[in-house]
Amino acid sequence: MRADITLHRVPIENAPTVILLKGTFTPSDDPQSLAREVAASGAKIVTFESGGGNVMTAIAYGRVIRALGLATVQFRTAECASACALAFSGGAVRQAEAGSIGVHQSSFAPDSALDRQAAVTAVQSMTAEIMTYLVEMGVDPRLLQLSLSIPSDDMRYLTLGEMRTYRVISGDFGEEEARIEKGANVPSVAPATDAPRVTGAGAQHSETAEQKAMAFAYAYHDAWSMPNDQALAFMDGAYEDLVEFYGKATTKAKVLEEKRTFAKRWPARAYFVKSGSEKVACAATCRVEGVVEWFARRDTGGRLSSGSARFSLNWDPVTGKASSESGEVIEVDRDVRMPARVIARWSEENGQCRGGGGDSPETLAACDRRAVTDAKLQRVGWCYGREGEAGYQMDWHACTGGPPATALSAPATDVRMPVPSAYPSRGELKGKTSLPDFKGRDREFNAFRTRIRESMMRGPDFAGHYSVIQYGCGSGCSNVVVADNRTGQPARFPRGGEDNTYLDLRFQLDSRLLAAQWLDYEAGRCFTEFFDYDRSKWKLLRKVDIGPVEVCYRAIDENLKRARGD
Repeated sequence: MRADITLHRVPIENAPTVILLKGTFTPSDDPQSLAREVAASGAKIVTFESGGGNVMTAIAYGRVIRALGLATVQFRTAECASACALAFSGGAVRQAEAGSIGVHQSSFAPDSALDRQAAVTAVQSMTAEIMTYLVEMGVDPRLLQLSLSIPSDDMRYLTLGEMRTYRVISGDFGEEEARIEKGANVPSVAPATDAPRVTGAGAQHSETAEQKAMAFAYAYHDAWSMPNDQALAFMDGAYEDLVEFYGKATTKAKVLEEKRTFAKRWPARAYFVKSGSEKVACAATCRVEGVVEWFARRDTGGRLSSGSARFSLNWDPVTGKASSESGEVIEVDRDVRMPARVIARWSEENGQCRGGGGDSPETLAACDRRAVTDAKLQRVGWCYGREGEAGYQMDWHACTGGPPATALSAPATDVRMPVPSAYPSRGELKGKTSLPDFKGRDREFNAFRTRIRESMMRGPDFAGHYSVIQYGCGSGCSNVVVADNRTGQPARFPRGGEDNTYLDLRFQLDSRLLAAQWLDYEAGRCFTEFFDYDRSKWKLLRKVDIGPVEVCYRAIDENLKRARGD
């Protein structure tokens, strides 16, 4: 039998190599090959693209990963499922995106010639081995219990909350990233990850002057988004000794003085070239033009600035430096509360990264660009996801000590919840829960059968005999099913999806009243609605506009509590 796991070096500029383990784990794979590859490459991080395979081989890889002190990281653009989750657990530091790790029951190959008694013995032995290994790696052994509840022909992809609960992720990978990037204090003038990549027939030739000039423009704005010492170090090497600076001949020293003054005034900055705005023309020198969008913050007073501007750079392909710079402001945003332009850029790149083919050049380029934008947002005080959130709930929000408190002002409208007892449930469940017919009447819900079954088997939690089941459909997106435990029939809740993001619900077993809070991105407003679910029909009692986008970053319970004045 041939070895199926292959090792691939993923080089990262100014950082140690990442090792990608790709393929199916088989008994003939050699985990020590990873040790040899790490020794040769200096890699510190392992990532995976694997649907699973042999459990004992995956455990062996996990133990090698731990012995080498490697970190493991998993992105949703790839997959680490089934036995691969065990190899991932070997990381000394482990981080993963929601939905990137999948678990289910272990199974034997169809051609395994095991009688009933031998199979039982083998399962018991494997279960004990897995549990011992999980404890050894610091993973909660209850993860095995969850895995055993998922049929081998199904898969449970873990939410971020579940990964934290079962300690599948551990440590602060951000610190590991900082250690890896420690040597990259000054960005190179070489092509930045935002820069267009050469594809097609032109890819087999060296870069043209136009491509190098465009790469310089991207690197320039990436560098200006960095901390002041790194940004100014880049600028020191980016200009000729004499520069035509906004129409006036200026020495490089004077240009750097102006840059230093601006950087001191606005120390937190995020700049990026607007996609599609770039133009470049080369003769003796190259002229690069385009539109740059920005977000900046002052440390004193909490003042924010956001907008867009045209830029123009003359770049000399011989010296690799700029001989002129000019531009003009197009638009300055009013009432700035958040880096909306930068977040919109990240959301576009995130969609391209997660929605594309796992290893296509376009997808990898989008993932690279997303990482750059992610770092820019963090540098201006915005973080992705909060502790305890599921993947579908996560989005960008102000980090502690970020924008001024006014950005999260209390709702200006009375949003007090009606009294639940005024809408009593009409009867309780008597007897056992009836489950849906996923192959017949309820087949439209078949894709979410595992989540629906699990929720219903815990018993009703709404209006006497219903179960409310919420599941993710993307970043900030979720859908809701309300299933009748008497009849087993599921039905859709009238809110959710991309039109009603950040959907948060409040309900209770003894009442038909349900409160829903959600964000309308197009309107830029947060709403709360109160419904009466009477005889399987939703009646809207009241809809309240409770404030701007930022209000929806708080849980519905907190907004209701503030409205009561608690």
